[in-house]
Amino acid sequence: MKTKFPIVENAKRQARLCFLGIAIPHQPSLADGVYGPIRSEKVLKFNRKALKNLGKIRKEKADPRLVGGEDRMIVKVGKPGSAERVAALEAQYTAILACGEEVSPFSEG
Repeated sequence: MKTKFPIVENAKRQARLCFLGIAIPHQPSLADGVYGPIRSEKVLKFNRKALKNLGKIRKEKADPRLVGGEDRMIVKVGKPGSAERVAALEAQYTAILACGEEVSPFSEG
């Protein structure tokens, strides 16, 4: 949860960066079910990248074809999505189908 005070956010960030992980003591069991002395520790490391991005919001990247992308139409008529462009494409497709060819009015990208 993000607060409106930057000093509190900096303190939380520093506290998260201080800890690398959690060490869990491993106590092996002997053959008769009795546990022996603690010989090792299992270290569970924190995901540092996820901790750094904890309060940040992920933004979806915009599709370049939708926002400010390049217009790949060979014979450019009107703006993409305009009624003039739709009518021109309709006329082009009917002419293409009348000739029996299957050619796209857009350039290969």
